[in-house]
Amino acid sequence: MGLASMLIGYDLIIATKEASMSTLSLSIRVDDEIELRLNEPRFAHEINALTNRNIAHLRPWMPWADHEQTLDDTLRYLEVSMRSLIEGTGLPTNLWYQGQLAGSIGYPRMSWEKRFAEIGYWLDKDLQGRGIITRAARALTTYAITELGLNKVEIHAAAGNTASRAVPERLGFTQEGVIRQSVWLNGQAHDLVIYGMIAGEWQP
Repeated sequence: MGLASMLIGYDLIIATKEASMSTLSLSIRVDDEIELRLNEPRFAHEINALTNRNIAHLRPWMPWADHEQTLDDTLRYLEVSMRSLIEGTGLPTNLWYQGQLAGSIGYPRMSWEKRFAEIGYWLDKDLQGRGIITRAARALTTYAITELGLNKVEIHAAAGNTASRAVPERLGFTQEGVIRQSVWLNGQAHDLVIYGMIAGEWQP
């Protein structure tokens, strides 16, 4: 089954910006273990609990992880991310592994004008080392290029975040450059490494 048939209603949502957020439904089956589901408000309690369980793990590399997230914080995040889907500027999904919420991955930024999407992600600290993010990122790269017709996919990571940088490197992305001290984390500036994949180079 192709990714196009696994994505429920996405094209309709993009075309119908006035769609009610309560009616949106999306699921991408990556493989037998991994599924991506839309950031719907009904998952707010699970997302909030998982985020706070991982807050110390995420804090070094996620600027928003400088404090525990309240349920209201999570609901506001879900509202903003769902709005990006309706407006066609993002694809916000949470990541489920063997039926359990495991993290977040999606396109935090998209541009139809530039034919571009960026993939962002984080994973539960207890599930590291199983190739979960790599598999999901591969699926989202394929979807962006072969189904949405985008020309380029990027992954950005702080220079010292070796775990995040390993994902695009495994997938054959090209390191395109370093933007010096463009990320501010925990009171310090960090270089940002940009990885890119062009449609003509991608081999699903």
